[in-house]
Amino acid sequence: MARRLGSLTLDGPAQSPPLGSLTSVDVYISSQCNRRCTYCFLPAGFFSSGVKMDIKEFAGIVEWSKQQGVTEITLLGGEPSLHRSFADMVRLAHDRGLKVRVVTNGHKRFRQLIEQGSVLPEHLSRVAVSFDTLDPEIQDSFRGAGAWHDATETIKVLQANGVLFDVNVTAVRSVLDGLPALIDYAEEAGCRRVNIHWPSSMGIGYTLDAAEIPDQDTWQTLTRRVAQRADRGPDFFVEIERGFLEPDQPLTSCALVGFSNLQIMPDGRAFRCGLLADQAEMASLVMRDGELRPTQADPGEDKYVAESASACDGCPVTNGRRACIYDKVSSLIPA
Repeated sequence: MARRLGSLTLDGPAQSPPLGSLTSVDVYISSQCNRRCTYCFLPAGFFSSGVKMDIKEFAGIVEWSKQQGVTEITLLGGEPSLHRSFADMVRLAHDRGLKVRVVTNGHKRFRQLIEQGSVLPEHLSRVAVSFDTLDPEIQDSFRGAGAWHDATETIKVLQANGVLFDVNVTAVRSVLDGLPALIDYAEEAGCRRVNIHWPSSMGIGYTLDAAEIPDQDTWQTLTRRVAQRADRGPDFFVEIERGFLEPDQPLTSCALVGFSNLQIMPDGRAFRCGLLADQAEMASLVMRDGELRPTQADPGEDKYVAESASACDGCPVTNGRRACIYDKVSSLIPA
């Protein structure tokens, strides 16, 4: 019998990714966020919805992930630490044998949960802190007052507690000149990875000033610099989205076709492609009661699935010769 979820009808057999294709699951446990970053890929309506994931539903996702051979689960939001069951969710996933990654803007509650012992450092495999620049004025202009303070204070807490951490950079034009200094800071602070993202033009980011979006030549120059960078040690590297394809370069992979990615929203809607996650109606899958099932969305993100990963007709990535957002270039690690 079909079941309803908002405007979607749940029907059909449970779905599973190809064995070994999915290694990590991203779970957006709450739409609540203390920030409205001007380049966020999620829409304003997501944050005003007030939707939070029930811990029982989260437990079902953990069990499903284990059954699929997934080794890591990522907690996101909004700001995930604002969920009242955040600490319990971290503990639950860890106790079930999953690595637990958290993406945070550094909210003070996240720091307090670690400092008070509610979230144990050993339960966190790594934490990604949203931090774009060493310039407080620039950081706060894009993410809101106090964003720079939150990020830097959170990095100090992670350092003090021996938690492995990454720095997530949204590379708008205003931060590009300061990237070398930020990378040096991150390496000296004990960061594991600096992860450089293309600034989003979806969700809230749709209204981002066009002058802040790097052009193709600028981005490809930055990508080449990352690829040629030789890091000083084996415990640190820089990674960047490829951004653009060369004239004769095919799309090397497709998250939809390969089922290499799964993003689950607070209401259970699930996306295989992050470029579609700002459109709730594009969800072709939904997670409910520990099962991933198809919906009767019309036809949702499935309309982009083609027979070949190199030819996804209508894919929003291939327009303008953009590379897939999951296609990354990493810095060199000396032998």
